[in-house]
Amino acid sequence: MEIVGFIAGLLTLFTYVPQSVKTIRTRKARDLSLPTLILLSSSAILWVICGGYKSLPAVWITNSVVAVLGLIILSIKLKRQ
Repeated sequence: MEIVGFIAGLLTLFTYVPQSVKTIRTRKARDLSLPTLILLSSSAILWVICGGYKSLPAVWITNSVVAVLGLIILSIKLKRQ
């Protein structure tokens, strides 16, 4: 079942990577929703905590990457407002 968790986590991660790459490359996040970025980053951080507490590598590893990407985009958004 752990492999299913990794696949689900990777799919979630890969849906977020194109936006992350584009935002990091262009340094523009004007059209991105601030509340969405805050919620995404917060939920990823909470999933990391939950996954770590329950010893679920599929959860904490993939959400760690999503959290980092989300926080990078959020910081770009906040600097450019």
